[in-house]
Amino acid sequence: MKEENSEHQNGDPSSSPSSSSSAARSPEFLTETKDQSSSTSREKCRYVECKEQIATKEDSPEYHNDDSASLSTAQDPELPAEKQEQMCRSHEAVEKRRPLKMKAGSYYIPHTRKLKGEDAHFICEHEQVVGVADGVGGWAKLGIDAGEYARELMSRAEQAVRASPEGCVDPFQVLATAHALTNALGASTACIMALKGQYIHTVNIGDSGFLVVRDDAVLYHSPAQQRGFNTPYQLQNSVGETLNDAEVKSIGVEPGDIIVVATDGVFDNLFDSEVVRLIKSGLVLNLSAERIASLIADEAQRNSFRRMKETPFSIACRKAGKRRKGGKKDDITVVVMCIIEADD
Repeated sequence: MKEENSEHQNGDPSSSPSSSSSAARSPEFLTETKDQSSSTSREKCRYVECKEQIATKEDSPEYHNDDSASLSTAQDPELPAEKQEQMCRSHEAVEKRRPLKMKAGSYYIPHTRKLKGEDAHFICEHEQVVGVADGVGGWAKLGIDAGEYARELMSRAEQAVRASPEGCVDPFQVLATAHALTNALGASTACIMALKGQYIHTVNIGDSGFLVVRDDAVLYHSPAQQRGFNTPYQLQNSVGETLNDAEVKSIGVEPGDIIVVATDGVFDNLFDSEVVRLIKSGLVLNLSAERIASLIADEAQRNSFRRMKETPFSIACRKAGKRRKGGKKDDITVVVMCIIEADD
């Protein structure tokens, strides 16, 4: 939920949506698969919603992350030879490995001004699926809690995962089913990811998203989808984007990879290199996925209160011609997936 700008990621509910999709060029090891048509994870699917206190969302940036130290390839068409070799190694090795599984954990810090917050997420460890959603706070001007839409969307997604044949979860179809069945008023961004074999399969719409971290570097950072500054792509019951505007990808992963799925409360307040540093610290201390998620969420929250700190959000504001420093107060949801070899 964002409160400073009515056309934020919580964009104005009455604003007309754009039908164009912001497609980023994919690294060579990514496969396009788009169709046309926290707590610690448990063995059974469960839907997670916040029972703590929260507050309102501020504006989210057009530019998701601008850290020169980051190795994100999401928007870089010219890849260095070392990166190309790394991708080639990933692609060639992927078929030779044993199946993989994830150990996942989550952490949620709601904004301090509302009872439940506007983020929602779920983890289905048995099915190897996670999802996050971020309700668009601009609906609050109409007396509507967009968090209700995000929570129902993720609950419906969890139900769709459980109804899928074992080993056949399609994140795109899961989100399409959840979207069709969600009746609450409001709108939300969403990101759903499933691990199958040696690949993660993802669907993402809006400025929630994910990072793939390997060997202490960001291998991939999903691009934010926005109509303009502070106005993310979003799903709702009437106008708005459709699932055909979503980014859908399959990415080869390896044992030891760490994947961070999060709402923009993380990516607006932390550069990629900061996320990598926190992951590295957690691994050195042999922390669980949930504890690593808490490290990331806590640091994002600290940055959100720092008025003079350079953040992805402050950079985005300057690019949009707005004078502002510091972070952005927001709901913060982090899901961390540790990729390991599956047991025989």
